[in-house]
Amino acid sequence: VNQVECHPLYPQEELRQYCEKEGILLQAYAALGGQDGTKAKWKDLLGGKKLLEAPTVLSIAEEVGGDDDGVTPAQVLLKWALQRKCAITPKTSSRERMVENANIFNFELTDAQMMRLEKMQVPGEAGRLCWRTDPLRLLDFE
Repeated sequence: VNQVECHPLYPQEELRQYCEKEGILLQAYAALGGQDGTKAKWKDLLGGKKLLEAPTVLSIAEEVGGDDDGVTPAQVLLKWALQRKCAITPKTSSRERMVENANIFNFELTDAQMMRLEKMQVPGEAGRLCWRTDPLRLLDFE
């Protein structure tokens, strides 16, 4: 298992493909956008909105959930990771959110919805939200 930051802003597609090829399970850390992003970082990335509040994510949640199912933005992001064959470990202390986070097996995101989420990617390290000030983040082990 390789646990790394992974969400639509920083999907780490090349690493995900490498892990899949080598039989390594990629586990998405901060699949919901993490807690390390500052107000300035969110302003730069999404006009001040967090990943759970991003218009693309909200729109897809509404499309998938319609009036009956009530799919949440968190469920959309978790499902995105699962459909990319990534393990997820959403963090919460709320029992209600634990149940909500687990209730993602009764819907699928379409290819078009997956593509819309993938288009949220920010080039390079700019989409990274976690451990951004850690000096070890840029080590090159090659």
